[in-house]
Amino acid sequence: MWPLYAAAFTTAFGAHAVAANLGGFSEDAVTSLLTLGALLALYDGVEVLLKPVFGTIADRIGARPVLLAGLVGFALASALYVIADSPGPAVGARLGQGAAASAR
Repeated sequence: MWPLYAAAFTTAFGAHAVAANLGGFSEDAVTSLLTLGALLALYDGVEVLLKPVFGTIADRIGARPVLLAGLVGFALASALYVIADSPGPAVGARLGQGAAASAR
């Protein structure tokens, strides 16, 4: 069980650590603590809502394709997050990260 705990911690810590540092590296993307808090909450909110959806899909087509799609989707959303220079793209990227994380 310990490898599963480590994987969950690493995933959650990594996703939130990157988002929490956005305010320090961008002048326009995060203008308030409320915006930063919303960006952090989007990830978990979308993940919780879509986890049952991707679980059902995994039951029908298999876990491996859903897992691989989630990994690719997370990489793409993370790349968008890196180049986000305003709140709009950052919100879209966080939504994408949360959706992809629910498939993993």
